[in-house]
Amino acid sequence: MTLGGATSLSLPTVGAAGTYGSATQVPVFTTDAYGRITGATSTAIASGSSTWSALTNPTANQALSTGSYTTTFTAGSATGTNSLFNFIDTASNTGTGNLVHIATATSSTLNPFAVYAAGGTNPSIEVLSSGKVGIGTATPGAPLEVNGSVKLTAKSGGSITFQDGTVQNTAYTGINCGGDYAESVDVTGDRTNYEPGDVLVLDADNPGKMLKSIEAYSTSVSGIYSTKPGTVGRRQITPKSSEEIPMAVVGIVPAKVSAENGAIHVGDLLVASSTPGYAMKGIDRSRMLGAIVGKAMAKLDSGTGVIEVLVTLQ
Repeated sequence: MTLGGATSLSLPTVGAAGTYGSATQVPVFTTDAYGRITGATSTAIASGSSTWSALTNPTANQALSTGSYTTTFTAGSATGTNSLFNFIDTASNTGTGNLVHIATATSSTLNPFAVYAAGGTNPSIEVLSSGKVGIGTATPGAPLEVNGSVKLTAKSGGSITFQDGTVQNTAYTGINCGGDYAESVDVTGDRTNYEPGDVLVLDADNPGKMLKSIEAYSTSVSGIYSTKPGTVGRRQITPKSSEEIPMAVVGIVPAKVSAENGAIHVGDLLVASSTPGYAMKGIDRSRMLGAIVGKAMAKLDSGTGVIEVLVTLQ
């Protein structure tokens, strides 16, 4: 434009004529140093993204606050094998934090974690605010409650440790690992002076305790120190002691025997001998009532040895 033939004013090109911006686009204008519009265009409103690259290595903790709303992440219709979420640590990470940390506030009544299978009414896993964990139940009544079966993988070395420190890695099948029923009893003196196979008698000077037999035909005979008891019982009226030993009172156990009263044959009735801790064949019927500790299941021709004995106190 020319004014009086002397001065002219030139307007910059603003771009192609048209309407900029819509429900899916945002108008973008460019200006020069004087604020004059020098160009115009539009850019699409982002409706989604295939990556979360902007979340890589954040410079501060990130928080998602939804108030009273529920945040739901829904998998698409893809049929691939990728997991919906992957939390992957790096080998060089030396931090002490958790890969995933789920916690509730001190005053919160919410349970921190639950996993449900499709169509299931009971959770596969439920963690209560009290710290109790349920598998297959929403209301565990113990630190761990399983509604179903528990399986230890075969040959994995898996075991169960009980509160007294006992470890069990073999299931009870109705057949015990040993061949007898034993009672856990206290002994008089140093426990190391006793060994499996010893014939034991009641200690008259220390009620409730046992001694190694030393008297032939003793009617105080009470059992045999078990080598590998199948089941061990215990009295409830006395405190547990580290000096206890398992004394077989029923069943088949190895026993120390002596031929001092003659060779022992299968089926012979055995009594305490004069050799400490040893049994012998009983031949004096007048002294055998209440003195029999068991029946021989093997023979011993001479000297001393260890044979299996069927414990039958009588």
